[in-house]
Amino acid sequence: MERTERKQDLITTGGKSTFDRVKATVAERLSEAAQAIHEKATKTTDRSELSSIGHRAADWLEHSAGYVKDMEPKQLRSDIEAKVRQNPGRSLLIAGVVGLILGSVFRRR
Repeated sequence: MERTERKQDLITTGGKSTFDRVKATVAERLSEAAQAIHEKATKTTDRSELSSIGHRAADWLEHSAGYVKDMEPKQLRSDIEAKVRQNPGRSLLIAGVVGLILGSVFRRR
C-alpha cells in the first residue's frame, strides 16, 4: 500500500475524509454569511449603492461556497499553482499576511 493511501485511510472516518468534512463546513458557513448579508442589504432603508454592494458581496460569497463545495484536492492544487505562476509577488504577499494572522491567533492561545 502506498504511503498516500495509508494516510488517506487514517483521515477517513465514517465514509467521509477530513477534507470532505472541512470542505462541507466551510461551504456551509460561506452560504450562511451570504444569506445574512442578503438579509441585511434587503432590510436597509437606503436602497442606494450600499445595498447594491451588500448584494454583490453576498453573491460573491455564494459563488465561493459553490466552488468550495464542488472542489477536489487535485483541482484545488492546480488552481493554486496557476495563480501562483500568474502572480508570484501577490502570492508571496498573501502567504506572508496569512502567516502573520495565524501566528497572532496561535500566540494568543
